[in-house]
Amino acid sequence: MKIKAVTFDLDDTLWPLREVIIHAHKESNNWIIDKFPNMSKVLFTEQEQKMWQKLIAKDNSLRHRLSELRMKVIETLLTENGISDEDAKTTSKDAFDIFLKLRHDITYFEGTLEVLKSLKEKYTLGVLTNGNASIETLKIDHLFDFYLNAEMVNDSKPGAKMFEEALKITQLNPEEVCHVGDHPDNDVEAALKLGMKAIWLNLLDADWPEEKQFKPNEIVSWYDLEKGIADLESV
Repeated sequence: MKIKAVTFDLDDTLWPLREVIIHAHKESNNWIIDKFPNMSKVLFTEQEQKMWQKLIAKDNSLRHRLSELRMKVIETLLTENGISDEDAKTTSKDAFDIFLKLRHDITYFEGTLEVLKSLKEKYTLGVLTNGNASIETLKIDHLFDFYLNAEMVNDSKPGAKMFEEALKITQLNPEEVCHVGDHPDNDVEAALKLGMKAIWLNLLDADWPEEKQFKPNEIVSWYDLEKGIADLESV
């Protein structure tokens, strides 16, 4: 059956994420420490790491609202260490703004924008992401017809809601949509479970999990993606 729409993950699919997040987190935390030096004993420590899980345990829905979660982590750590509620709230927001700006300081994988422009001429294109990257901030929103993230649907991949919402938006059958992403569970297997096509865009030379009882449609270059999608139409 002809593929009519292609959806994409963002992080580690359009660009590599790890170094971007590490840098953004570091600069955001260092800004807080410059303002409140006593926080050097808290940030970058196990105490900070545990606060993420503590807040999620208290409100599981925060897993799908990463921006709010990050701000709550900082705000709570600040108040627990003697900072007034007002200063903690303001500081957490300002620190998040620093983080978010740097979180968008990305470098695309080779061929990403070029291939997206070509695909846009043939397919409806959408974004399905668990993260908080903004295609408007990155000025690539013109390449996509729709955008969905975990906060918008109150569910994270590999949950089905984001994929189901994409099917509602496109008004297509699952087999008419191909999802492209880097994550074996969140992207490939999740899409296949709903009857969609899926491509594992493995640009970071990862190993496919041995426990999975199937081999993915693997692509290792953006320049091979267009043919890979077309080949699925004959399967």
